[in-house]
Amino acid sequence: MLRIKIHAAYWFVLPAMLFFFLLAIYPSGFVLFLSLFATGKGTAISPNFTYFSNFLAVWNNPNFLKIMRQTLFYAGGATAMHVCMGFSFALILNILPLRTGFIRTMRTIFLIPWAITPTVVAILFRLLLHPQVGPIAIFLKSIGASVVFGPLGQPKWALLAVTITNAWMFTPFYMLMILSALQAIDPGLYEAAVVDGANGPQQIAYITIPSIRNTLLTLAMFDFVSTAAYFDLTWIMTQGGPINTSEIIPTWVYRTAFQSFEFGRASAIGMILFLISVCVSIIVLRALDKE
Repeated sequence: MLRIKIHAAYWFVLPAMLFFFLLAIYPSGFVLFLSLFATGKGTAISPNFTYFSNFLAVWNNPNFLKIMRQTLFYAGGATAMHVCMGFSFALILNILPLRTGFIRTMRTIFLIPWAITPTVVAILFRLLLHPQVGPIAIFLKSIGASVVFGPLGQPKWALLAVTITNAWMFTPFYMLMILSALQAIDPGLYEAAVVDGANGPQQIAYITIPSIRNTLLTLAMFDFVSTAAYFDLTWIMTQGGPINTSEIIPTWVYRTAFQSFEFGRASAIGMILFLISVCVSIIVLRALDKE
């Protein structure tokens, strides 16, 4: 009788592999299946291959290009704010002659926004930006300003307000990651640069940024992909309004799947977001390979 001997290490890895399969591989495969075969309401499966009818329906939607642009603005703008502000704050904490205790205290304070639940952050900013009971609106009224402050209700400013809220919440995480990378740079490089007469901006341009370039690119890739798929803040703050001016792909997927119950079409939208994320990841990984 043939006996297959299985190494004990595989049994330890098996639970993690099953967990990954159930929570990542199977759902992703099912979404792809629905995008190709589900038609109409619910998860009704077409007996015949639908020839990408769900993808064509999404493409022909009059709001498709608008939502794509808004998603790219939201994800790209938030990513730029996260990386730029995170780098600036990390640089300040790293180069100033501050005591270790003070730096630890500031790191803790900076991390508070990231530690707050996204739902709480969304409700907090809805109150902060409210045109009647918000503190900014009340202050403007107290000084006699005629400007009506309510960016979440204005088509021109709603998406920007959500993007800034996202930046406020998640910048501390990226600041902490960049600060760790800055502290790993060899101090001898800066000492040699000072001897050669390099000033502060030159040290940042020719030592700091090149030394953490891969870290910045990796964080930017992760940030863009995760932000493009982030749902909570936008839905709670604006639900994609007013008049779809803050609608992004995640809220569109939710609206299509759980309000219109068109799961096949919603899955097609999700696959489009997946393809966008893959393209961005490939571009960044190719840039990393050139290093």
